[in-house]
Amino acid sequence: MNQVKIPLTTTQHLTHQIILALEINILQSLPIKSVRQNHTPNLEQLQMMEVFRQMVNHCIRIGLKYDRYTLKRLSSLAYPQLSKYQIQSKYKLTAISQACARLVQMKKNIKKGMIPRLPFVRKPYLVSCYGFKINKMLLSFPIRNREFTNVLLNNYTVRILSEPSLRVRSFSITPNSLSLSIQKMVMPMPTEQTIGIDRNLRNVTLGNEQKIIQVNTSELLKIKENYNYVKSTFKRNDHRIRKKITGRLGIRQARRIQQRIHKISKAIVEHAKKQKAVIVLENLQGIRKLYRRGNGQGNTYRRKLNSWSFYELQRQIQYKAEWQGIQTKYIDPKCTSTCCPRCGGRLQADRHRRRDLWCGNCERWRDRDIVAALNISHKGLVRFANPQGDTYEAMNRNLVSDLHQDPVILRVDVSKLKSGDFM
Repeated sequence: MNQVKIPLTTTQHLTHQIILALEINILQSLPIKSVRQNHTPNLEQLQMMEVFRQMVNHCIRIGLKYDRYTLKRLSSLAYPQLSKYQIQSKYKLTAISQACARLVQMKKNIKKGMIPRLPFVRKPYLVSCYGFKINKMLLSFPIRNREFTNVLLNNYTVRILSEPSLRVRSFSITPNSLSLSIQKMVMPMPTEQTIGIDRNLRNVTLGNEQKIIQVNTSELLKIKENYNYVKSTFKRNDHRIRKKITGRLGIRQARRIQQRIHKISKAIVEHAKKQKAVIVLENLQGIRKLYRRGNGQGNTYRRKLNSWSFYELQRQIQYKAEWQGIQTKYIDPKCTSTCCPRCGGRLQADRHRRRDLWCGNCERWRDRDIVAALNISHKGLVRFANPQGDTYEAMNRNLVSDLHQDPVILRVDVSKLKSGDFM
């Protein structure tokens, strides 16, 4: 019997279009990142930053005095008291929001059992998401009624903002720099496979059954140990001088390490984009508890593990992957380094071969980090595979591949890592 197609009425057509638009919006993501440049403010801008700092500290005092930590409760009490500051009301709202964020962070640290610092702001700065505009190479924001001040943007910032899909959400100015928070609409990339990432103290291993890449990160450990040795040689009994010098060394150490982590995360995201893969990581939240004082471990060992930058790598991979429309998933790290990825049997360790594990069923030695990367990839494949469409079929092809054929292994040093080395 032939089916008769009934034409949609105008109302039904509009409803259908709205549903499609909602589905598209659900699938889209709105990642946010910042663009930073050096900036030397003028006298008016410095005065605004100092007034803004005073307003934030005033709101913090009110919150501590009356135990107000939520934005709604703090705004109702603090906003009338900010009338004495000669600044536009839009900056007062942002100051209340900044104070609320600092109070909430202090409350979280107390709940964790940490000794929090005082949440007061020491250096002048200015943050706002209202009333500003970008005029080609100028950032303009109001200082008084119908009066604006301008900040000249450099070529790098102008090139980033030239992309039509970008939207500037807010700006932040300090005596040394300008940061712009930008957002864009990103459609999730269709995926065909997964890439497991195993983070260790001396290497980062990633890949799947087709290819394994191992990045040697021993240089990061050497940088930290060298700086610790330099700090230990200070003999001058002056706390202020030592604090100043160690602060400078700490900033330099953090920048050197962050630069190398940036290279690793950028190469991983580019590799995942080319392979059309989902990035799968282990959820290592709470791992610092394993290296506390009293756990029967030495001071040197605990210092190395507690200075391990596993979260910084995770943070950079996540925001760079979101910016490219690549999904990032997390799994439970249980048994990722103790089960054979081929037969599923239990692996046995040998004290003479620390990084190798023996599989009795396969009768061969396997590298611990490569085993973990393969197991993470398999777990992500099973857990996040979509049972409908082409994605599931593509992932099934990976599962039924030749399990007895070892993947191609590529070893890279972080100091020699360049864009495109994983391809």
